[in-house]
Amino acid sequence: MTTLILQVLGNRDIQVFGTQGCLRLKPVDSLESIQQKVKCLEKDLIEQDNLDKVKLPLVEKLRSQTSDVDTIFAFILTNQVKWMEEQDSDEGWNQYVALDGIWWKKILKYWCQKQNIIHYPITVDIGPEIKYGAADWEKMAKLVDSKLLEFFHLDENNLIYFQPETSEKILIDKILLQHSSGTPALSSALYLWGIEKKLTFRDQIDFVYISEQEVECSPHSGTHWQWRLKDPQIRELLKIQDFSGALQLLDDKHQNYSQLKEQLEFLDKSVSLNLDGRLQGRESVIERLSIAVWSEKAFRDRRQWLHWYLRVAGALELALLLLVEKQGNNDYKWEQQKLIFKDDKKNGKISDLSINKIVQELLTKGSYSFKREEEPGIEFIVSKIEDSKWGDFRNFYCNYWLKTDIQKGFIAFRNALYHSLLGDTIDELLDLEIDNHPAQIAVDYLGYIIRLAVLETDVENRVMFYSRKVEAMIQLL
Repeated sequence: MTTLILQVLGNRDIQVFGTQGCLRLKPVDSLESIQQKVKCLEKDLIEQDNLDKVKLPLVEKLRSQTSDVDTIFAFILTNQVKWMEEQDSDEGWNQYVALDGIWWKKILKYWCQKQNIIHYPITVDIGPEIKYGAADWEKMAKLVDSKLLEFFHLDENNLIYFQPETSEKILIDKILLQHSSGTPALSSALYLWGIEKKLTFRDQIDFVYISEQEVECSPHSGTHWQWRLKDPQIRELLKIQDFSGALQLLDDKHQNYSQLKEQLEFLDKSVSLNLDGRLQGRESVIERLSIAVWSEKAFRDRRQWLHWYLRVAGALELALLLLVEKQGNNDYKWEQQKLIFKDDKKNGKISDLSINKIVQELLTKGSYSFKREEEPGIEFIVSKIEDSKWGDFRNFYCNYWLKTDIQKGFIAFRNALYHSLLGDTIDELLDLEIDNHPAQIAVDYLGYIIRLAVLETDVENRVMFYSRKVEAMIQLL
């Protein structure tokens, strides 16, 4: 098993002749003075064979506790020279640049060889575009992320490879990310990179925070912070009712995994109008109507007009059939999702009627007769709709909703969408920012039919049920 330990080389990580290594490079006032001190230090330690005077206590402690595995160290070495060359003051050479890890690259190489430690340097050049150098919180996060992207790769089999050179590619079983070294901006940037990568690397990455004072330095999973970052993504998907997407993000490491998974699967089926056999007959029809009312706004807000239209069109059909049942003087009943005469001798299924005829004839006049081929005529009778707004609804539904080359009613688009796949047409007509939007008009008329059918309370209760399900899940995140 190969473990790669990734860390920033901080100024307190190296001790030379019993003191912090960075103090051996001070005071300085220019790049040349730093380079001169580095050259002298390399001569004292490498050429004169004094590498035993070099100590990396945090590295040694971590190595001793991972001695049972093959360990590789990757040290992030900062280099702020380019950044400093664009600053107005020379004080930064002493205050900041002398603290960079890059000055220890050669000494680190020989020290690791002597300790039989396999190591690779990762140089991070900090340019003038990064306003505050290695202390810049936001820019360092971006820089570390882009830099490490060059070195770590996940293949199609979820195997992690570390590639320090173009010709060298090392299979890594686990990354142990040491985040106690470097400036706060750097150590935080490295930690956040690890948290993000844990979403894909999963159990292949852990974290460790170590200090000289602590005897043990036990790795931790970072799970808490991982979900603090991931949960907002799931919340956003819940807002747009993308329960399938939320399920894909959900991980079995989540503390409320079982509850969330169960509820997400339930809502994912529900929003797809799959009741999974839990309701039958009239109850299942009202449930599907309610789900459509609850979910249409998410499609409308995302401007997914084809999906929105089919959902609202289906809801209007169900609402109109429920209105027929209500106006039918107790002559109708539901069989599965079919509305039929209670008297089987009449052999009529109202669901088989054209929805256009139901609106224009049956509900408007109170009766409609038709004859099937080789069958006696069937007469459907209901109490006709006596409502001042009914004529406006009928005009919207059958004659005028959107204007294309000609005026078309709401129902006219259904066949075009089913049979001609004209999603681009409805997108073009509805993808407009106008007052009294046609989509809102359709939703308002859906509410109107629900009120005529005296289903407001039933629908509202079911809509509230699903809304509360989502709210309860958000509380679990």
